[in-house]
Amino acid sequence: METIKTASFESLIELAEENPDGGYTFVLDGSSYQIEDVLEISAIATRHGYIVIY
Repeated sequence: METIKTASFESLIELAEENPDGGYTFVLDGSSYQIEDVLEISAIATRHGYIVIY
């Protein structure tokens, strides 16, 4: 049986830490991403198999 992972967009944004030199560091399921805009988080979560709830 497949596990369905869900997360609210707001909770995912809370995982992003703003970098002093601009952009954000976002960590999900042990993988770290350097992103420029928090709107990128939704696509990353989808690639990890999450259903994002807005």
